[in-house]
Amino acid sequence: MASAHCVYCDATLQPNSMYCMQCGQLIPQEAAPSQRPPVPAQFAAPAPAAAPAPAAMQQAGQAPGGPVPVARPVEPVPLPRTLPWQQPGRVEPPPSVVARPAAPQPVERVELVFSTGQRVVVEGTAVIGRKPADTALAMGARAVEVEDDTRSVSRVHLFLQVVDGAVLVGDAGSANGSRLERAGRQVPLEAAGTRVPALPGDVVWLGDLSFAIRSA
Repeated sequence: MASAHCVYCDATLQPNSMYCMQCGQLIPQEAAPSQRPPVPAQFAAPAPAAAPAPAAMQQAGQAPGGPVPVARPVEPVPLPRTLPWQQPGRVEPPPSVVARPAAPQPVERVELVFSTGQRVVVEGTAVIGRKPADTALAMGARAVEVEDDTRSVSRVHLFLQVVDGAVLVGDAGSANGSRLERAGRQVPLEAAGTRVPALPGDVVWLGDLSFAIRSA
């Protein structure tokens, strides 16, 4: 007679035993397979995994019963110096260059063109006014006497100096003041103050009269 085995753990049973010596379960009496007690959960075999539902497969982009979708290959990222405009033989346009204003040319002498029609060429230092001779003589400078019927120009009105390639102008303490005009904008000169640089093309006002500075 073959040895009996436990229906729970398949251990060999002792003859006439009511309990299994291996798992401690009660040994059932002989019964039909359909009347056997259920197997405890800790001894039950795991259930096979259920197949995915058709709805879930459709959401994943796979038809029921169809082939498994294949992942699309990732396009390679261009490496440095492999872009079309980086290929050899291609000339890249130069960066834009901002034009800088040209430096003013050095000036050795200037021509003063007065609004009265008077023209005077000046080198070195000049004293400009209605009666500048005495002051110019004391300074060792040239006297430029202005023809002014309105008497808006002082006897000693303005100092002008051409030195080191630049032109400097300064008010001499005149009664009606002096102004430097450049590009349509007039700037008053300080009375008996610091001399300021002027450029060819500027206009200097002496009261109601003016003169333009030109390269000579």
